[in-house]
Amino acid sequence: MVVHMWAEAFFEVFTTVLIGYFMVMMGLVSRQAAIRVIYLASLLFLGSGLLGISHNFYWNAKPVGTMALGAVFSTLQVIPLILLTLEAWRFSKLPKVLERTNGKNGDRNYQFGFSEVFLFLVAVNFWNFFGAGVLGFIINLPIANYYEHGTYLTVNHGHAALMGVYGNLALAAVLFCCQLLFKPDAWRPRLIRAIFWSINIGLLLMVLLDLFPAGILQFKIVTEHGLWFARSSSFIESNSFQTLTWLRIIGGSLFTVGGVIPLVWFIVSRKRDLKERRLPVNVARNNEEFAGSLVQ
Repeated sequence: MVVHMWAEAFFEVFTTVLIGYFMVMMGLVSRQAAIRVIYLASLLFLGSGLLGISHNFYWNAKPVGTMALGAVFSTLQVIPLILLTLEAWRFSKLPKVLERTNGKNGDRNYQFGFSEVFLFLVAVNFWNFFGAGVLGFIINLPIANYYEHGTYLTVNHGHAALMGVYGNLALAAVLFCCQLLFKPDAWRPRLIRAIFWSINIGLLLMVLLDLFPAGILQFKIVTEHGLWFARSSSFIESNSFQTLTWLRIIGGSLFTVGGVIPLVWFIVSRKRDLKERRLPVNVARNNEEFAGSLVQ
């Protein structure tokens, strides 16, 4: 309940605020448009998120009506996620629209400068819909939650939602700051794009090759033999479950070798390519006057 209150309600609003801030800083949307979207998201997520938390109340003796109410509003959480996905599709067209508009206005050399960072923001919206919305929706209803609770379907939803949404958001924030701090010649667009696709495709492969099919298999065992058997060593060490576990190495290797390691290397190796610190004119003038007074 505590985790879902943080993730489904408050952090969703925080995510929308941060993405809105990035969009304004990149010049993609106006400040007023971002504020309107944030207010709408606050109403939708806080309204459906807080009540939707009740779908976790199977295990702490709450009335049936409370669980039913939570299931309904938890299902309604898909609506703002769909709106976010549609917004992401529109956002994905903005850089090209911006370049085309500036080209018509006479600036033929204009190029959108945050294309790589923007990819991670689009991924936030994709995983918000697929990882948090779709994979969360299939386990939220009480009848499903009763049988899948504590299985790999929960793990599947957790990995896709946490890394997909908040992981990509954190990477977007880090790279946004890096692009402003590094000299233009030190930025590597192709490397950043390769890192982006490696991390997100690797995560998707982990979900599709291991976590989701293992969760479905475990769910089937729960309905036939009970949760005790689905979490027993005899099931975990079975050939089918172990095969799915080893298949996870494919996505995990791509995620780590193609994404995490190159990203760490890129950031650490650019410590000598930081832009020179420049003080505002009024601050520099005040410092000069202060230094002159000390000399006198």
